[in-house]
Amino acid sequence: MKVPTKPIPILMNIYRDVVPTVNRYFNQWIEKAQTIPDDELRSQALDALSKKKFHCEGGGVFGLVARDRFDELIQFIIAYQIMCDYLDNLCDQSDSLDPKDFRALHNALLTALTPGAPLENNYEFRNEQEDGGYLHALIETCQQILSTFPSFKKMQPAMLELSGYYCDLQVYKHVKKEDRIPMLKAWYERHRHKMPEMTWYEFSACTASTLGVYALATYSTKPNMTSETAETIKAGYFPWVQGFHILLDYFIDQEEDIADDELNFLFYYDSEEEMIERFRYFVKKAEESLSTLPDPKFHRLIYQGIIAIYLSDEKVQGNKEMKKKSKKMIKTGGLPTFIFYLNSWVFRRS
Repeated sequence: MKVPTKPIPILMNIYRDVVPTVNRYFNQWIEKAQTIPDDELRSQALDALSKKKFHCEGGGVFGLVARDRFDELIQFIIAYQIMCDYLDNLCDQSDSLDPKDFRALHNALLTALTPGAPLENNYEFRNEQEDGGYLHALIETCQQILSTFPSFKKMQPAMLELSGYYCDLQVYKHVKKEDRIPMLKAWYERHRHKMPEMTWYEFSACTASTLGVYALATYSTKPNMTSETAETIKAGYFPWVQGFHILLDYFIDQEEDIADDELNFLFYYDSEEEMIERFRYFVKKAEESLSTLPDPKFHRLIYQGIIAIYLSDEKVQGNKEMKKKSKKMIKTGGLPTFIFYLNSWVFRRS
C-alpha cells in the first residue's frame, strides 16, 4: 500500500487503522499497570497512561510507512513511549533528586534498544521496587520486536545515540534546582562540536523528542537499508524537527511552568521577538532536513501535524495572547497544517 502524502488520506488512515491498533495494544499495558504491587509505582504508571496516550497515537502514525510490519512497529513505539512517559513521571513526581537514580531508571530505554542485553534493576536507587515486572515487560517487548526487523542492526547505532541524548537530558533536568543549568550547559559544551550553531537550551530541547528514534525504527522494518540511510534519517529529524517539536511543547506549557516553577527552555530567550525568530529558523531548517528523507512528503505531513496538534491545545486556545501567536505559526505550516489544526480542534472537543 502506498504511503499517504496528503492531509485527508492520512487522516482517514489514522482513524481507520492507526487509532484502533494503538488502542488495542495500549489497553493491554493499562491492564498490566493495574497489577503493579507497589502503590506509588502503580499510581505513576496509571497516571502517565491516562494523561499521555496522545504520544502513542502520534508515534503510531509512523506505522503507515511500514505497512508490512504495521502491528509490530506500533507495538514497539507504544512500549517505548509508555516507558518514556512512565520514567518521566517517576523523576518528576518523586522526592528523589539523585542523578544515579535517574540514570538507572533511564538505562531501561537503552536496554530496550539492545536485543540480548540483560535486564537490570532499574529501581536500584529508590525505595519503591515491586512493579510486578511492568518495566521489564516493556523492555522485552521492544527487544523482541526490534530483533525481527531486517535492517535494525543498521539503524541501531543512530537510535542508541538519540536515545542516549534523551536519557542524559532526563538526568540533568531533574537534579536539584541549582545544579540543573550548570549540568545542562556543561553537557552541551561536550557535544557542541557536533551541532549546528545554537544555544544550550535549544540543544536540550532538540534531545527531548523521540521522533527520530521512531523514524529510524520505521525504516529498520525494510530490507537492505544502509548505515548511510540511517545517518540521513537521523539528520532528517535531529536536531531541527525534534527541536521544533519540543519548543512547541514548551510554548503551550509556559503558563503552567511559571505557576509550578518548572524548567522551561523558552524562558531563556532574551525576548519574545528572539523566540519567534528562532521558531521561524527551526521551521526553515526542519523543512530543509525533511526534504532529504525517503518518503519526504509523508514526513513533512507528520511535522505539519505536530504543529497543528500543539496549537489546537486548549492551553493555547484559552489564552488570547497565545492564540494570536499560534495563528502566525499555523501559517508557517501552510494548508496541510490548517487542515490538521481544524481536525485536532474538533477531535479534542468531541
